[in-house]
Amino acid sequence: MDSASLPVTLDTSTEYDLSGLLPAGSRILLGHSGAEPTGLVKLLDRQASRLALDSTFVGLSFTQTLSGPSAAHLHLRALGGAGTNRRFARMGMLDIVPCQYSLVPEMITSGRIGFDAALLQVSPAAAGAFNLGIVTDYLATAASVAPRILVEVNDQMPRTFGDTEITADRVHTVLHTSRPLIEQPPSLPSDIDRAIGAHVARLVPDGATLQIGLGSIPEAVLASLAGKRDLGIHSGVIGDGVVSLIEAGAVTGRRKERDQGVVVTGSLLGTRRLYSWADMNAAVRLRSSTYTHSAAILAGFETLVTINSAIEVDLTGQINAEVAAGEHIGVLGGHTDFVRAGARSLKGRSIVALPSAARAGKTTRIVAQLSRGVVSTSRGDADTIVTEYGIAELKGLSLRERARALIAIAHPDFRSDLEKAAESLV
Repeated sequence: MDSASLPVTLDTSTEYDLSGLLPAGSRILLGHSGAEPTGLVKLLDRQASRLALDSTFVGLSFTQTLSGPSAAHLHLRALGGAGTNRRFARMGMLDIVPCQYSLVPEMITSGRIGFDAALLQVSPAAAGAFNLGIVTDYLATAASVAPRILVEVNDQMPRTFGDTEITADRVHTVLHTSRPLIEQPPSLPSDIDRAIGAHVARLVPDGATLQIGLGSIPEAVLASLAGKRDLGIHSGVIGDGVVSLIEAGAVTGRRKERDQGVVVTGSLLGTRRLYSWADMNAAVRLRSSTYTHSAAILAGFETLVTINSAIEVDLTGQINAEVAAGEHIGVLGGHTDFVRAGARSLKGRSIVALPSAARAGKTTRIVAQLSRGVVSTSRGDADTIVTEYGIAELKGLSLRERARALIAIAHPDFRSDLEKAAESLV
């Protein structure tokens, strides 16, 4: 690389004016989750009112680096209101783009999700390439097509294998930092979560390939699987619980039809324990969502068990994973991608696990009608629903049979009303 093509280097000790890098009317995309480039985002936050950006595409965030006042100038767009994006949704400052995760890369390459600059966090360059580290998902595609890339180089970001490289000649601007990664410690399961986890564990055979997310129910499920053998992992995101299963000998990946012996995911979100395990570990690969969420790839697993959550399920099996009480608190994400894949797996299944009630038992999550009519996954894709009261296997059941099965696992306080609602089911 000659001196004329060397990237611009920003100094953390000075307030660099971003207007020369992000001119008026620019559309930007931010790295997200544990790989949010918080140093660059802090600069963006402080200068938002004078940058005159057209739009800012934000992924899942667990920080409050972006403030409410700056959000008004950044014209935020997102796939949903999960994490700390919820506050912007509540303020009416978040423009939701409903999209299955498998389709996001195509929407980026086609320009439907358009941007002029990507702001990403990476590990230091080696052999002429930076490394995306703990998040690839749609960021790998974004990095391959971005007209301009600004990177925050963090020497504490792990180097990982997979779709993780950005060649140095693609990078326009570099900000060097050294800080611990954003951590999301495992959620502590409740008694209800543990009951759900025990039910789910009964449905997972030895040798299955698993997709599972994050949260207290997934943590309870993973803990319940410690006695299984030769499980494999192919997931959109994983946390510390997967490392625990590997150490327990439950996850080996020996029976996976592809990526044998390898954990495949699009994102890591957990604690330093998870990040240290992944650093230069060839037994885990960070792949683009064109791979992790691909229907063709997922169809190659004979025993794929997908385990996802929901906000509510109606009596016909329709699933809402996005909106509660009119507020965006979730994201469509990979929900439909994985529910469909699990339901179609020859020896696998799709499991949607949720508590039977919410708000300290005041509201039911098995409902007659979904909140605001939001359907994240259709009843035609529904397979197995689990609450602390048991398992409802919906595949092949009529609407009335589904209603009876779901009422049987609803909270007892709401079953009478649900039975009355089921009488007029169409």
